[in-house]
Amino acid sequence: MNIFIMRHGQSAPEASSDALRPLTEQGRDETCLMTQWLVPQVPGFDRVLVSPYLRAKQTWQQIADKIPAAQVEWCEELTPNADPDIAASLLLAYAEINEAGNLLVVSHMPLVGFLVESLCPPLMAPIFVTAGIAKITLNAGQGADFNWLEGPHNIRPHYEHYYQKCRSLG
Repeated sequence: MNIFIMRHGQSAPEASSDALRPLTEQGRDETCLMTQWLVPQVPGFDRVLVSPYLRAKQTWQQIADKIPAAQVEWCEELTPNADPDIAASLLLAYAEINEAGNLLVVSHMPLVGFLVESLCPPLMAPIFVTAGIAKITLNAGQGADFNWLEGPHNIRPHYEHYYQKCRSLG
């Protein structure tokens, strides 16, 4: 199973609660750019697990316009300060159900970094930039392989034409 772990795009610094912080225009553009980059790599997701916080939902909504998903769930286990071991156990349980599929997780720092660390124990928790995406491949009974971690700052120089298209969406 391929697990894609994504941090939401940049969000407004303040709102009436942390859960209600929306994406900024830059956050929408970052998400758009990363989605355009991901489209040729992933035909669709078998399952998408999203934090119930507004910025994570908005990030998924942008991705959903380009990459289909068979099932989408809002998960309290994916909020910013959720227990990473419980969240990782949830991902592993889904991986057992669908060993050959694609799973997307849209969540927050620090949880996204701790999920990578939990699924790939030799690694230290990486820092995700906003809209950053990591890919991990789970091999049945053989552990996990960390494939990559990319962000808009790496992608943009090579995908400037996509970035210009994304800016027009704002």
